Amino acid sequence: MLTENREMMSSELMIETNLVGPIRMRNAFIDHLKLRPNAAILNVSLGLAFVPYPASPTYSATKAALHSYTAAIRPRLKGKVEVIEIIPPQVQTELAPGQSSDPNSMPLDAFANEVMAILHAEITPSEVCVERVRYFREAEAKGQFNEALRMLVEYR
Repeated sequence: MLTENREMMSSELMIETNLVGPIRMRNAFIDHLKLRPNAAILNVSLGLAFVPYPASPTYSATKAALHSYTAAIRPRLKGKVEVIEIIPPQVQTELAPGQSSDPNSMPLDAFANEVMAILHAEITPSEVCVERVRYFREAEAKGQFNEALRMLVEYR
C-alpha cells in the first residue's frame, strides 16, 4: 500500500509539473503575450508523446497530453501568439541516471544546435522535430507504431 501511495504521489507530481505547469504559465502570461509583437509560446513535449515508454507510462502520458494541448491552443492563438512545440528525442542529460553517457541518447549540444537552426529558419514550423526523433513522431502515421513500441520495450 505504501508503494502504491508513493507511486500515486509521484504520478501526481509529474502531471502537475509536465502538464499543469505549462497550462498555468500560459494562462498567467497570455494577456501580456497577446500585446507583444512576435510573441511565442514554446512547449517541450517528447518523442515519447507519440510512442510511449512502457517503463514510464505517466511521464509519456504527460508529454502526449502536452502535445495535444499545444495543438489545441495553436488555432485559438493564431495571429496573436505563435505556438511552437519542440519534440526532443532522448538527450544526454541526467534526467535519468546514466542517460548523460548513454550512446542511444542525442548529445545535448547537437540537439540544441539542430533546434536553434530550425527556429532560425525563415518560416518556423509549428513542430520543431529534430531528425533523431522523427521516426517516433511519424511511427503511427507510417504504420510503424508497434515496431517502435517494441524497440522501447526492449530498451534497457
